[in-house]
Amino acid sequence: MLFLTILFSITPAKAAFSSFVIPGSGDYLQGDKTRGICFMVAEAAIWFTYFDSKAEKDKHDRISRNFAAFYASCNLNNGNEDYFSAMEDFLTNLDYNETVKEQARRLYPDTSDIGVLQARRQYIEANSYTGPDAWNWRSRELGDNYRDMRKDMRRLNQRATNMIGLALANRAASFLTTYFFGKRVSLEIRDNEVEMGFHF
Repeated sequence: MLFLTILFSITPAKAAFSSFVIPGSGDYLQGDKTRGICFMVAEAAIWFTYFDSKAEKDKHDRISRNFAAFYASCNLNNGNEDYFSAMEDFLTNLDYNETVKEQARRLYPDTSDIGVLQARRQYIEANSYTGPDAWNWRSRELGDNYRDMRKDMRRLNQRATNMIGLALANRAASFLTTYFFGKRVSLEIRDNEVEMGFHF
């Protein structure tokens, strides 16, 4: 006797949504295990690289700040990222402060106006580093080494950011692949039985 069994299983839309949430899962649910595993492995590799890059970035940041504290006597308690960036290009805080004064002169050139002069002084005070925020690299070479550390830190941070983009691209690729190329009809013939699955 021949039996016909109609199987209602996961739809392409639901499978595609599953693949968007967890890349490859929709393909896996539809029976394409090889493609599903490929997307899952790619997703795992992306997130491993992301967390590894973030950890290395934080490590480089910590090492570079300690390096600056030891060789330039900077203030580790200053939480402003611009402060540590400024040390990449200036041997001392006094050199940096000179550029701040120059900027202030360009922004507020009218010295005949008392209000303008006051604004210039306020700008200089707000943007200069003095007192505990002073620094002084012992040599240009040490300053260059610090800058290289900071470049490595930014490179690692950019790699982590790129991984976010790759994760989104992997989800989009998995979603589209599952939806447009996922199985919609399956047919299996066994002893005295035809098993057919319709996917809507």
